[in-house]
Amino acid sequence: MQTQNSPFWTIPVLAFCLSLILSLVLAPTLGLVAYQQYDFWLLWGISMLILALPLMILEIALAKRAKATPLQGFMQLTRDADRSTKWRLVSWGAVLFVPFMVGGMLDFSAQQMQDQLGLSLHSSLMVLILAVVAVALSCVPRLILLILMVLAMLGVVATGILQAPTQHWQWTAIEFHEWAKVVTLIMVTGGLGLGLYWQSALQATKNNRSAAPVALPIWLAQVVGLGVFAFVNDIVSPMQAGVLTLAVLALAALLLQLVRAQLLERQIVLVLQVVVLLVPVLLWAIPHSAVVFYPVLVICGLLLALLYAVFVGWLMKISHLRKAIQLPNEAIYNLWRMVVRIVIPLSVLLSLVGWIWVWLGA
Repeated sequence: MQTQNSPFWTIPVLAFCLSLILSLVLAPTLGLVAYQQYDFWLLWGISMLILALPLMILEIALAKRAKATPLQGFMQLTRDADRSTKWRLVSWGAVLFVPFMVGGMLDFSAQQMQDQLGLSLHSSLMVLILAVVAVALSCVPRLILLILMVLAMLGVVATGILQAPTQHWQWTAIEFHEWAKVVTLIMVTGGLGLGLYWQSALQATKNNRSAAPVALPIWLAQVVGLGVFAFVNDIVSPMQAGVLTLAVLALAALLLQLVRAQLLERQIVLVLQVVVLLVPVLLWAIPHSAVVFYPVLVICGLLLALLYAVFVGWLMKISHLRKAIQLPNEAIYNLWRMVVRIVIPLSVLLSLVGWIWVWLGA
């Protein structure tokens, strides 16, 4: 399969672009536009080490254990763990969530094109046009999409740095709702819990005894992508909006490719493939739906990461994970397992409480 034969360097590239693009898309929802606060980004950096790295190792370990894409692999994992087949819905939830996330990216891009270029087209029509282009681009070879995406993102970063207004960084007191922002920035915008890195790293896991050497470069690419977002977190010019649209279209096409590859592996009928790939995207063309869908995007992304952690931490057999991860010693493995079982679920739950707190205006 194409996913398995892709060079390993393409996975960190995907992680960098996905993290930065999703951060830009969700910045208004998360309240992170022009958010230059030292304390927040310090908390983010610590959390990237404590939360994101263990979760990345988790996802790569699942790839190594299952030896199949998430949709197919969860069937084996639930069988090996002797758990209910209902847990296979986690992989289906991720498969449906990725096209929904694509729709959100296209909606954001349409908004920026309208705001920066003064286009008079209705936003719903813009989303439909961009969706058609993204579907067409999904037939383009993956390497070409990656090159296009990287070049466009370099343009986004360069124009953002050169044309952004002067930034004023400051120290502030950390508030409870900022924890919700940190966890969402790490997990949802990082693409964790969606099976994307699992699927992309299948070949790499066959060539490495341990999951850590595969997970570390991908995690570092996430750190760089989200770190760049700290300085480029708003669209400030027509040129930047244009190159961002190119990057979004390339990423959207690549994500649709990955989902389609999973559906093909499961031998899903063509009609159902079309429904799974297109309906979640086209939902964003419903007028005035974005105000509801962006919070839904945040909540669903957090829940998927939570379900991954609960399944691995509490339901899988310990011996299965130890063989897949191959960490240097037992103490490090036990520390990783404690983070997956307790720290990550608790962090996600507190983040959900934080968002409810914000949305209720408390």
